[in-house]
Amino acid sequence: MRRLPLLLLLAVGGCVPDGLTDFDFQALQPEPPPAELTGEVEIGTAEAEGLTVALSAERGGAHLGYVRLGVRVSEGGAAVPGARVTLSATADAGPAAGVALPVEAPTADAEGVLRGAVFLVTPDTTARQFTVRATVEAGGRTAEVAFPVEARNDLWMQPAGDLVATWVDPLRPIVGENRYVVAVHWWTGTAFEPVEGAEADLYPYMDMGGGDGHSTPYREAEAGRPGHYAWDVDFIMSGGWEMTVFVTPPGGARETARFVGYTVYEP
Repeated sequence: MRRLPLLLLLAVGGCVPDGLTDFDFQALQPEPPPAELTGEVEIGTAEAEGLTVALSAERGGAHLGYVRLGVRVSEGGAAVPGARVTLSATADAGPAAGVALPVEAPTADAEGVLRGAVFLVTPDTTARQFTVRATVEAGGRTAEVAFPVEARNDLWMQPAGDLVATWVDPLRPIVGENRYVVAVHWWTGTAFEPVEGAEADLYPYMDMGGGDGHSTPYREAEAGRPGHYAWDVDFIMSGGWEMTVFVTPPGGARETARFVGYTVYEP
């Protein structure tokens, strides 16, 4: 069932901050994101058993939260067809040091690059150093390589009590319909486990200043892959939004994660 905004935009003037009569709404449109936050960044290369393994990360490199990775396996400068890669990741310090982190198995894209993802998550935001390991099987050989990774701390991971919420999709939110996806994990003290069967709710909000603001239409949460929750959100304008996620695990208390500064762009 589609929900309605908290304050309906009956007219453009309804969003004008108090005391302003000639307001430049174009100024609310965000600048395009910096190039370093949109492209794919190489993390490093390593060699073993005659194979060269290159690891890269989308969305401007590694950050705390959900990170999409690319793995290229080559030999003598040529791509190795049929290579299989298994990824793992650990934090180098902090409460989660030495704990294997959740990963998603890589699959080959149209260019033969193996695409997967890893959750660089911690119980808080103090640990930034990680090690990503790749085990490569190709041509009867097994190569194991490791990459030191420094994860920047920005919007993508938000601690919420004993839970960790990470923003998964969309990579670039735009005005109109979006499938907004977060993943939620427990920190048990020794491992991260997906939170399944939770009651999840969402509240998008745009602060227009002067005490004015509004929400935007969105649908009920749907559970996806283990620990993943998704909402169809119809952003009515571009700019900075606050995406507040409420998660109540089975038998647990409600926790809140706030993604503040979530930028929505023009299509």
